[in-house]
Amino acid sequence: MALRNMMRILSLVLLISYAVSFASSASHRENVLKIFSATSDASAVSEKKIADTSLPPSWEELSAALDEHNTKNETPKVTLYRDTNGWCPFCERVWVALRAKGISYDETLVSLQNKPEWYKQLVPTTLVPAVLFHEEDDNVKQRRIVWESKDILHALDEAFPDTPRLMWDTPEFQEAQASFDELSSAGFQFLYAGRNGTLTDEDIEERRIKFQEQLDKLNDALEESKGPFRLGNDFSGMDAIMIPTLERWRFQLPVTAEVDILENRPHLQDWFSTIDSYAPYSHRVAGDRYSWTAVASQFMRYFGGGDDKPDVVAAIQRADAAAAKLSESFAEQAETIECDPAFAIEAATKLVANHEAVIKDCTQKGPLSQKHIPRASNEQVASQVLRCVASILVKSSEAALDAARTAPLFEITDTGEGALVARTVACRLCAPRDMSAPAAALLRGVLATVANRLDG
Repeated sequence: MALRNMMRILSLVLLISYAVSFASSASHRENVLKIFSATSDASAVSEKKIADTSLPPSWEELSAALDEHNTKNETPKVTLYRDTNGWCPFCERVWVALRAKGISYDETLVSLQNKPEWYKQLVPTTLVPAVLFHEEDDNVKQRRIVWESKDILHALDEAFPDTPRLMWDTPEFQEAQASFDELSSAGFQFLYAGRNGTLTDEDIEERRIKFQEQLDKLNDALEESKGPFRLGNDFSGMDAIMIPTLERWRFQLPVTAEVDILENRPHLQDWFSTIDSYAPYSHRVAGDRYSWTAVASQFMRYFGGGDDKPDVVAAIQRADAAAAKLSESFAEQAETIECDPAFAIEAATKLVANHEAVIKDCTQKGPLSQKHIPRASNEQVASQVLRCVASILVKSSEAALDAARTAPLFEITDTGEGALVARTVACRLCAPRDMSAPAAALLRGVLATVANRLDG
């Protein structure tokens, strides 16, 4: 219970510390559209709707062009209530499970800072995640709500028996779950040892060793299971349970605690390679290295034990420096993602749908988070640049990076300010909060390439 409470607190801090740049209205419900690869006919229609002029197309023209690419959802069978930022580890378990089982779902995002009264009345614990099941019995629609992530995973298996079963009633599953609980406990005891002023250096080192031993046990267990997933050939609920914690540790611990959980653990590396290529996770639920690194310094400010501690200050500096280093290679990073027009359309759809919030965020005076990232000041220029970027993504969805490098740029009133806009938005973009990791990588790459050309 203590471990669960700690993880929930961490999720709240992430929400507070990482201001939303791609957020829509307060009643925002994420548009869970199935986005298909652009066909040549659809691309031709889109180009006709975006006239080739010296000025970027309007937001209305871009929205109309995107209508040719986006298709209607299947009727959702459940509604997932999750945190606004996509950072809650318990929500992530359920999110990836829904996608692994191929269950069509709707989403309602719940602010952890200001939970609406209707949600408090709907869910007795008031916590996320929760899932509302849309059921029919003798042609009568019924709805039931289930909360607590593990209870939801079991309920999904029961409600959808024709989908892959994720929660197994076997000794192997129970042993794996108990072992991972031990690893999680050891990890949090080590990572937050610095907040306990009564611990000696020897005590902290002892916790580090115990954490490393538990990681070695996981590596050995993965070898014994013969993978590629935690319990063998198939994705299971254990993978869904493990992903959120291990994802964060993989990206954050090298900069916050100087611990690489993959070092000398080849079977854990293999597991990550499998998970990273598992589409139900990687195509929407996954965060990415930049997003986790960028938020790490704020994370340390809240949970590191105080800015007056030299080791905390050093960790914050490492995290900010690592994020800045990653931002220098956004264009190169985009080259490594899967070449799928759907990611370009996803990025454009999100940018166009939330352009007012994005413009406000990148020109905001006195930002609440990531204050070290320079902001622009001209909203008109911001609109011009972002419309230019969205146009590239829509018109050249199959080769957006090439188009960003070579296509004629629209007229931008102030190129220096325009370059700053593009770089600011790229640095503020966060996965999975704003969009999938592949779409985010592509959008950052296009933004960085346009910024370099504007700096010319």
